Amino acid sequence: MSDNISASTINELFVQKLNSPEGLQKVAQEGSAFIRNKLREVSFARKVIQPEYVTKADLQRSVNHDGLVKIVDIEPDSKAMTLNFRGAPTTNYLQGDRYEIPFFMISSEDFQKTEEELLAYEMPLTEVIERNSVKDIQRIEDEHFISAVNTAAAAAGNTSTGVALTATDAFEKSMFEGLFNELDGNELRAELILMSNTMFNKLFLWDATTVGDAVGSEVSVNGYTYATLFGRKLIVSNKVSMLQSSASKDRIYTFAAQEFFGNFFVLNDTKFYIDKKKNVITFSAYETLGLGIGNSAACAYTELV
Repeated sequence: MSDNISASTINELFVQKLNSPEGLQKVAQEGSAFIRNKLREVSFARKVIQPEYVTKADLQRSVNHDGLVKIVDIEPDSKAMTLNFRGAPTTNYLQGDRYEIPFFMISSEDFQKTEEELLAYEMPLTEVIERNSVKDIQRIEDEHFISAVNTAAAAAGNTSTGVALTATDAFEKSMFEGLFNELDGNELRAELILMSNTMFNKLFLWDATTVGDAVGSEVSVNGYTYATLFGRKLIVSNKVSMLQSSASKDRIYTFAAQEFFGNFFVLNDTKFYIDKKKNVITFSAYETLGLGIGNSAACAYTELV
């Protein structure tokens, strides 16, 4: 479709499609494709754990509730030993641990517009979908994720507080040593860093003496433009309040690689539902997924005061 077509024309063509069952189905398919593309860009949970798509055949019925679950095996601990020429290794009966990941549905609100109101819009309906349905779904998705991370990190004792800010409100790079060591000191490796954009902005306060002449000078001119920080992948989110404690204290998170951390399964990728009765158009988006942390020691956070 040409970029010169106005938003009102796009909306008019959209309404015309809704007047037939075939057009209604096509709009739902087009909306689903749009939402899937956008959702992967804005959800930080999907950047920490790459989603894996599953089908009903991959899942089991839960014995605890009327829903589907995915049983995931956890690698058992093992150890090596030295032997003399007459020695024999200790016999260890291998019994692997496993954990259950329940699946749940996330849905946006049902949004409604009349046909007449839609035709009066000065923007394409896709922008309404992006601003409402997509943001609602991805926010709930990230809320579930970060809540599980907070619980897991606290259970593993991988939390720290009382990191002092400097007089210029910048945080010292030495604080990352303690954060990384929560994982690195436990035979894991901190691979990713997650922080809010307001915390990321504090990187701009680093001067040449803080991070070295070359990087410090570049930060002062161009800002921090790297995809990694101290060799770890850097993820920045605009969900500031979500990455804070209940007392509004900022937190910085770190995670081990996905294979040591957890699983993210998608049963039904984000779909777009739309219906029309008389002149009222109803649309929403929904998805079905399962998220689990198999190793609570593979995540940590530090809380700034």
